[in-house]
Amino acid sequence: MRTKKTNQQKIFFHYNPEKGLAMLKYLLNEVGGTYSYMALLKLAFFADRYHVRNYARPVSCDIYYALKLGALPSNLSNIIDVEDFLGSDISKVNTYDIKLVDKKIKKDEFSQSDIKAMNFAVQNFAKIGKKNRFDLAEITHAYPEWDRYRERFLVNTQGREDMFYEDFLKNADPKHEIFLRLKFKDPFVPLTKKEQKCVDNAFGNSNPTI
Repeated sequence: MRTKKTNQQKIFFHYNPEKGLAMLKYLLNEVGGTYSYMALLKLAFFADRYHVRNYARPVSCDIYYALKLGALPSNLSNIIDVEDFLGSDISKVNTYDIKLVDKKIKKDEFSQSDIKAMNFAVQNFAKIGKKNRFDLAEITHAYPEWDRYRERFLVNTQGREDMFYEDFLKNADPKHEIFLRLKFKDPFVPLTKKEQKCVDNAFGNSNPTI
């Protein structure tokens, strides 16, 4: 199955690697210092999703892709790969888990709303990732920004697809089969029909680079 091409343009923010590292360290510290590598990236996704929906920009300003195992912030993922080699800030415990080595976090990289978004992700999703990282990855599949590719990944689990920040503004179906099966209630406040219409109108004429 070939993925249907889209004329949709990606919105790019200016990514700051120092803030990206600070974000990972903040999240890792908040979950106790040791956590699943995959689950930590999902927490970053949920923090970004919250911030986009409430403040019109992500915390990380990263580039997102949809993979078989859910949403992937590409630069944050690269940071962990590099830090595993260097070992100065974050290092690998085993094949799946990482630990915080340097607990000095540059919190001046964050706005108050950044902190609020990251705390939202930790409060609502961290326990799931601690218990079962695959459940947390699957929950990202219930959100429209990944769910648009569901049929594609059922046929071909390889490769990746673009994720779009404007899709972060779409409401998830509260009765999505993943939510029901995992007995999970979506913590994101849904946009009203009026708000959603404003979003649709705005992105019809948006500049793809911010």
